[in-house]
Amino acid sequence: MSKPTDSNVLDPSVILHATSQAASQLNNTYDAVAAACHAIMLSVGFRFAGLGDDARQEGDGTIKVLPESWNNNGPHCYQFRYSHPQSSLTFVIKIVRLGDKCIILGLGIGDNKTATLDITTSDYTSESFFPYTDNSKPLAHGFISTSRFNDFVKAYKLNILQRLIPGLNKPGYEDNSSTTTTTSSSDNVPNPNVERRQPRYNDPPLTYDPVFPDVGASDLNPLGGGLRLPGGGNGGMFVGPDHPLFGNRGSSSQDDPSGLFGGSVPPGARFDPIGPFGRLPVRPPGPGGRGGPRGPHSGDPDNDELQPPGYNDMFG
Repeated sequence: MSKPTDSNVLDPSVILHATSQAASQLNNTYDAVAAACHAIMLSVGFRFAGLGDDARQEGDGTIKVLPESWNNNGPHCYQFRYSHPQSSLTFVIKIVRLGDKCIILGLGIGDNKTATLDITTSDYTSESFFPYTDNSKPLAHGFISTSRFNDFVKAYKLNILQRLIPGLNKPGYEDNSSTTTTTSSSDNVPNPNVERRQPRYNDPPLTYDPVFPDVGASDLNPLGGGLRLPGGGNGGMFVGPDHPLFGNRGSSSQDDPSGLFGGSVPPGARFDPIGPFGRLPVRPPGPGGRGGPRGPHSGDPDNDELQPPGYNDMFG
């Protein structure tokens, strides 16, 4: 015959009954949360040691009912002290109202063990139910539902009890702090069954252009490098037609003698080059000693252009 298992000491119905026995009057939802915290502590073997946040031990720990002054500072602040037979520490539970939230703080005096749980009170309690006095109606109606109250008890166990006194041993209480730690560590391991979301846009990566960063680079060092001339390739702000930035448009080619970007002049078209650009070819002196730059980049008109009327008429 198998040994019967112990009942769950954190069963919601057990905690609700202990809450109604611990406080004769609950004025509001914050009173109800604070009294429920006290009931949870008693259910796992903590002994009530008084109000406040010092290390004093009042009485023999057998008192479970809260004194009449326990909620004098409510709904803004509640402070309870406890001892436990499995620890030499004094434990303090402090419940603080912050807006619509309840901040539950736990501290082990002596080793400074701390624990924190914050909840939104309206997620668990029904404000219209209160005040509650002397078992005038079932306290279960003061909470949204038994399942929601059970969620609160589980959250308190995970965030307060197991942090203040890990490894607590009591019949009907299961300490799974080691399991919780393992689970938390595994949260960082990718789940192979979860589809990874891809970026919405796949922009092409930025590429490095060796031409443009060269412009103006040497101007950052005004004392080095000497005179910087157009097209000199020394990274100054002066760039000539031979600079790669302009596609070497200053150099003539057989395909495009204009020196412009490729395709600027249709094949076979009559075109007078625009200039001057960079290196200009020098023609030898002609009749009358005239000479100078002439050629594809000189900027002078070609000989096939019509002369103005009367241009070579000495009698005109």
